[in-house]
Amino acid sequence: MKKLVAKVGTYQKDGETKNRYQDVGAIMSNSNGEYALLNPAVNLAGLLLQQNAMSGENRTSVMISVFDNDNRQPAQQAPAQQQPAPNDFGDDSIPF
Repeated sequence: MKKLVAKVGTYQKDGETKNRYQDVGAIMSNSNGEYALLNPAVNLAGLLLQQNAMSGENRTSVMISVFDNDNRQPAQQAPAQQQPAPNDFGDDSIPF
């Protein structure tokens, strides 16, 4: 399983800036291949607004990162991404 997360902000912890992520879904696989499960409670338009406000850009697509299930490493086929950081709950794990 791979996790789909979107960076939605930053916060300070111990004087260090860390990223805040939102769970968007997961990529699963079975005998028929890979498929995505998306969290229906996530508002993609809202994520886009947050990402645009954060970057100062006017993108038209939401940027989603793909991470392996161990919470620490980007998925092999994904381009290099920043390491996952605390979620909206203020701890150092992404809840799945």
